Amino acid sequence: MTNTALLSYLFSSMNITLGKLNGWVKDQVKHGDYQTDGEVVREAVRRMKESQPSEPESWQRMMDEAEQSEFSRMTRKDWNHLRQLAKAGIAK
Repeated sequence: MTNTALLSYLFSSMNITLGKLNGWVKDQVKHGDYQTDGEVVREAVRRMKESQPSEPESWQRMMDEAEQSEFSRMTRKDWNHLRQLAKAGIAK
């Protein structure tokens, strides 16, 4: 990776519209919780990312729950739900 590419990656920016959240972001800076608007947004995105498990973790958690649950027969409703999940996964 060239120095220019590295700098571009490290200091990339994005323009976003916050709408009604703009005032809240400004208040966070005004109250001294953060130094810049960007810092507020980065922290919010970081927290959101941390709160969402990665896909492999989600699958592992579901498998663990399934192994600990009692066996029951699949109903027509269960099979339909499973088909919907599979179609949604294919559509991604």
